[in-house]
Formats: sequence, structure tokens, C-alpha cells
Amino acid sequence: MQEFKLDLRNGITLSSDLSESEIAKMPNINERNLGNGYVWYTLSPIEIAGEVIICSLCFFQSKIQILNISIDNPDKYGCSWNDFSEAKEKLRAKDTEKWLFNMGYKVGKFSWGEIWAGYDPKAGSGHAGIRYALL
Repeated sequence: MQEFKLDLRNGITLSSDLSESEIAKMPNINERNLGNGYVWYTLSPIEIAGEVIICSLCFFQSKIQILNISIDNPDKYGCSWNDFSEAKEKLRAKDTEKWLFNMGYKVGKFSWGEIWAGYDPKAGSGHAGIRYALL
């Protein structure tokens, strides 16, 4: 399968070639520096292929490692801990996996890395993850 790439239609393409400096200069991002070489960035929601998508990106020593992607639909999945349910988050993970499949990407391990989708009970969230192989 081809390497995961997602055009955000704002001049940025999420891919293994993405530089941290490109993301760091984007407006309206949330940066979380873990102080150990890992830095997470959460981008503003963006509509792609009929769904509003939330992306979080993890860089290690300025090289992209992980992309977390989930569909953002407050009517379907809720919008706060007040309307949280594990069932809604599992549905979000399943819907995100379906969205990725419709974009041409299936879950699995590949020569360039892996794509997975599921519910993370520690975070209380359903999402898909793209992990690039360390080179």
C-alpha cells in the first residue's frame, strides 16, 4: 500500500516528509512539549471528504512519528466529558476507520509503517493512528 499522505488543502500535506517547522508556524495549533524530545501538535479541525477531522501529530527530535486522526461530530460522538460514552468513542473509531478506507487507506502494517483504528481506554478516545517506521 502507498504511504499515508493527507492533503490539508492549506499548503500542508501530512506525510513522512512533513517537517516540524512547517507545523509549528501554523496558526491556531496547540503545542505540548513533553521535554524528552517528543512534541505533540493538535491542529484546528478541518473538513476533508465530507467529514470534519481532528489531527494530532507527534514529532520526536523534529521528525514526524505518529498522526492521530478522528472524526469530529459533536451530534454523534458528544463534545465533552458530560456526554462521553465508551460506545460513542468506539463508534468514532469505526467511523474514522471507514473514512480512511474511503480515502484509500486500510488498517494494517506496511513497509513504510502502520495504520490502526480503535478505542484507547486510557485517553477515553476513539481514533485512528498512523505510525511511520523509524528509519
